[in-house]
Amino acid sequence: MHLGGIAIALIDRPGQAMREAASRPKSWWLPALLLVIGVATYAMVTADTQVSLANERSTQMIERITASMSEEQAQMVRESSRPLDRSTYLLSSLGGGLFAMALGWVARGALVHFGSMALGGVSTWGSAFACALWSMVPFFVRDLLLTALYAVQGRVVEQMGLSFLVSSGDWLRDSRSVPYALLSSVDPFAIWHLVLLALAIVAATRVGHGRATFLAIVVWALLTAIKLVPVAVGAAITGGMMG
Repeated sequence: MHLGGIAIALIDRPGQAMREAASRPKSWWLPALLLVIGVATYAMVTADTQVSLANERSTQMIERITASMSEEQAQMVRESSRPLDRSTYLLSSLGGGLFAMALGWVARGALVHFGSMALGGVSTWGSAFACALWSMVPFFVRDLLLTALYAVQGRVVEQMGLSFLVSSGDWLRDSRSVPYALLSSVDPFAIWHLVLLALAIVAATRVGHGRATFLAIVVWALLTAIKLVPVAVGAAITGGMMG
């Protein structure tokens, strides 16, 4: 099976696709490239809207922070803030975002590799890393769909996943809400990823389906918890500033 065939088989023959990926550890570059393309495409296409939205919300946050300040103090805060521009946004989203994503790849591969051995499996780094990356292809599909949706509607999707279930309607309050951030990570593509990750663990490490499913959930939960740390810290900081 060629590499393109593996990508297609993730839809209708995921088990076979993962077994093929496990036997070709050097194939990791293709899902990595797809993930980079997905993130970069979405960031570049939606850049102008993202910058405008960020500046609008920055202004709103400054007004809330300065509401209890004297006019002189408030003016100093307003003058010290600088609007976000397109180049800065792209630098942070592509530079910092892709770097963080690469760290996530390594962390996911390491958790699969060492976790499977702890559960009695037999794992090699190359196969575990490659299969872990292949299991993330659903996120590439999600980025493409979000880009297409933006092209059609002209606006970005602000409430991701199941976050709408706990949304307060106040973007600042939601941005400081750990439940909101957690549920934003739960969508059909995350579930698809979990299924593929469990099959990847079976293919790459020879553990049973039950233990593979358990490990896949643990890996997802740990990585999601790490992403929630900045939200919790931000909630503590802004909560203190705004009372």
